[in-house]
Amino acid sequence: MQKICPLTNLPFEVSTEEMALRKKLGVEGEPEYHPVFRFMQLGAFWQHWNLFKRKCDRAGKSIISVFSEDCPYPVWHKDEWIKHADPPGADFDPSRPVFGQMWDFFRKSPISHNIGAGNENCEYTDDWWYSKNCYLCHSGVNCQDLRYCYRTLDLKNCQFCVFSFDSELCIDLINSQQCFRVMFAYNAFRCSESAFLYDCRNCNHCMFCSNLRSKSFCFENQQLTENEYEKKVKEWKLSSRSVYFSAKKEFKKMLTERAWHRALFTEQCENVSGNYLYQCKNCQDCFFVTNDAEDCIHLIRAGLHVRDNLDCFTSMSSEIVYLSALVQDQCYDVRFSYNVVQCKFINYCAHCFQCENCFGCCGLVGKKYQIFNKPYSPEEFVKLKIKIIDHMQSTGEYGKFFPGYFAANPYDESISGFYWPLDKETAGRFGFRLSGRIPVRPVNALDSSEIPDNSSEANEKLTEKVFWDEAAGHPFQIQDADIVFSRDLGIPLPYTYYARRLQENFRLIPFDGMMRTVRCGKCGKETETSWTEGYDGRILCENCYLKEVY
Repeated sequence: MQKICPLTNLPFEVSTEEMALRKKLGVEGEPEYHPVFRFMQLGAFWQHWNLFKRKCDRAGKSIISVFSEDCPYPVWHKDEWIKHADPPGADFDPSRPVFGQMWDFFRKSPISHNIGAGNENCEYTDDWWYSKNCYLCHSGVNCQDLRYCYRTLDLKNCQFCVFSFDSELCIDLINSQQCFRVMFAYNAFRCSESAFLYDCRNCNHCMFCSNLRSKSFCFENQQLTENEYEKKVKEWKLSSRSVYFSAKKEFKKMLTERAWHRALFTEQCENVSGNYLYQCKNCQDCFFVTNDAEDCIHLIRAGLHVRDNLDCFTSMSSEIVYLSALVQDQCYDVRFSYNVVQCKFINYCAHCFQCENCFGCCGLVGKKYQIFNKPYSPEEFVKLKIKIIDHMQSTGEYGKFFPGYFAANPYDESISGFYWPLDKETAGRFGFRLSGRIPVRPVNALDSSEIPDNSSEANEKLTEKVFWDEAAGHPFQIQDADIVFSRDLGIPLPYTYYARRLQENFRLIPFDGMMRTVRCGKCGKETETSWTEGYDGRILCENCYLKEVY
């Protein structure tokens, strides 16, 4: 059936599969908003790209947190929160709307300063798990000696890598896997000792190449002898920042003019729609979902065994999840909730850990049968839960996600703020707030242009200086480890605030929550894709792509 979103005015289709999953999950009625707005609403509750130095509101000690001092919630260091979480509760008032009642005690409920567990020497990270010696990194698992990386798994000694896995001694990897000593690669798999690759597999000693398979000593897709190749590479002194910039421009030219692009990135999948899917079955309108996902619709950033997820932004190892965000690590039957870990049978909950059978709760650790942060017997819990749901249905609140003001972070500091930036007026109309943060340049900060062009020119005094990234509006420093890494790999020193460079790499992966129809650049057949119009003519359907690259 066709509907019009009342907020975005965009038309959208409600499929029979979506209605069937809603029925399976016990969700009444039809969806009201466009799927992209649902993504925007949920992603607004996932803080991103920012780390702040602030005080723990319990211990008073300085901590590094994803939440600034302006956070409307009390922020405790995670260790303090897990040990001492005892947030205030409230009695249900049938004379008032429920969201207003919840907000009264939610904003008094302490929350953890970041997300993650099992780390060693990873203080300057967030959404970081079971890793060691990592600095200024976000959204990773089982990593070691990383700096400035985002959404990584099993990476070692890398910098500025995004959406990349099982690699070592690499820089600027984008959606790549199993690489070694590779500099700037996008969609590269099992490559080594190479630079500026796109969609190459099983390649080594290649540069400025695209769509190659099992090649060595290729330059701009031309086969050379080893000596010829080495001479070509020496012409590009990549330890120079100015040369590295030129190489990035040449790479982007290669993407639009010479490379072929696979319309959809789906592998080992059955009956799926969306993009960037791996080992998925019966998943519709899903994106960036990997490793055993089944029977999911409208899902972003999920994997590691997910089942029956509908309208979710990030779900890991969790089943039966509806209209929720940041549901992680063995959750089951979660609805209208966000930032919950190892929780079961919860509704309208936030910032909870190892909780079961809870409704309208915030900041709980290891609790059961609680409503509005107050304990009840199992029998009392069921009766009161039904009573509150009936009341929420009468006020039109039930079935809706939390209003935007419940988010602990401003919209522009969320993942949605990255994908779907909003001006102040539109953000307010959609119910979100913006930070209003104004960049302030430290008086001692130097222009980033004063960083030595070549990493070989760095000395120990460089690490004492503060540099200013005008585009990011943020100061940054170069560390001893950066100098060692740059010299080892033969690359320039870091030259921007780390998050800006990560975001530049991340933006090369086309995604806005929607698909478009395009004609194959070879056969003219219509196919769905996430690639933007700038790549038209170079986008191939699956059959033509396989003929071209294999």
